Amino acid sequence: MTTTETQSTSRATRIGLWGAPQSGKITFLAALQIAVVNQSTDDGWLITGVDDAASDFLSTSTSHMNRDRIFPNATSANDVHELRWRFVRPTRGGTGRTWWRRPGRAMSGQTVFEVQLLDVSGDMFASTRTPNDLAGPAASLFAEDEDELDIFDEPGPKFDTADPQDQTKGLLDHLAACDGIVYLFDPFRERDSYEYFQRTLEQLARRSYETGRLRDGRLPHHLAVCVTKFDDPAVFRKAHNYGVVLTGDDRAMTPTVPDDLAGEFFRKLCSDPNGASSLLVMRSIEQYFHTQRVNYFVSSAVGFYIGATGVFQRRDFTNVETTPDGDLRIRGQVTPINVLEPFLWLEKQIRQSLLRT
Repeated sequence: MTTTETQSTSRATRIGLWGAPQSGKITFLAALQIAVVNQSTDDGWLITGVDDAASDFLSTSTSHMNRDRIFPNATSANDVHELRWRFVRPTRGGTGRTWWRRPGRAMSGQTVFEVQLLDVSGDMFASTRTPNDLAGPAASLFAEDEDELDIFDEPGPKFDTADPQDQTKGLLDHLAACDGIVYLFDPFRERDSYEYFQRTLEQLARRSYETGRLRDGRLPHHLAVCVTKFDDPAVFRKAHNYGVVLTGDDRAMTPTVPDDLAGEFFRKLCSDPNGASSLLVMRSIEQYFHTQRVNYFVSSAVGFYIGATGVFQRRDFTNVETTPDGDLRIRGQVTPINVLEPFLWLEKQIRQSLLRT
């Protein structure tokens, strides 16, 4: 939500994060701080924690990835923690002046939005669930509340999640109330991606109908679809073979899939003969969401490895390596690709949609 001096009368913006187990949701969020720092100075976004728990997550996860070269731990299936992050930037064309104001009011010349996320195991979204699903890895995150980004990880207050049915219901209700969703599509889960998609989608449609939120028979959410792990050689090779990779205009000539080609890449991945499950995901998105409310991104939380030459090398770009102990480590500098952009696109689309209503 854009927040200016009239913040008190602005409508809340809700953004959620959705994805299967091991799709990289926690790492995706952990890379946000680095993505903000790496952005063009023309964009000027800042990110801060709304409370100490959110600030601790930012500082700890950034340190782990940037200094220690390790990935953040996946969230325990039975733990639920709340974090909220605030995004701030100078309003384009503003004077840049700072005026005294009462606490809690937005400063003139600033754009502010926050996202509030709720994190549970990605296994919660399986179409069929067993007691063992409660021990699943990684987290699925949801957003709510006034421009607030809300994630559940090690820091932050815990909530009682002893009853899996109550947890699932609260989780789906939470996501159903969102205005926008970032959906992480893991190319390595082509065979079972629909397994972690269709149940949640059906429940979203059901709740949207019951609350009167369906729009012309479609879900009301804006949807940012992110094809993840672009830095992985297998994913990069597919993108290159499909002809959607362009050379970046940065100093390192980092490869990129432009937004206008990202949707084509997603559709080709889903139409692969080995991705029958993914094809159902693609068709479900087309069936359940308004086309004009969907956009596609090709993302990487860690980015490519850039060696001593300072330029991308196709023969040596893998930025994740396996240690002798079998652990995964980040090889070089973390340079997130399309991690911040999906949230900013959603914020813009939601704001413009609210202005039209």
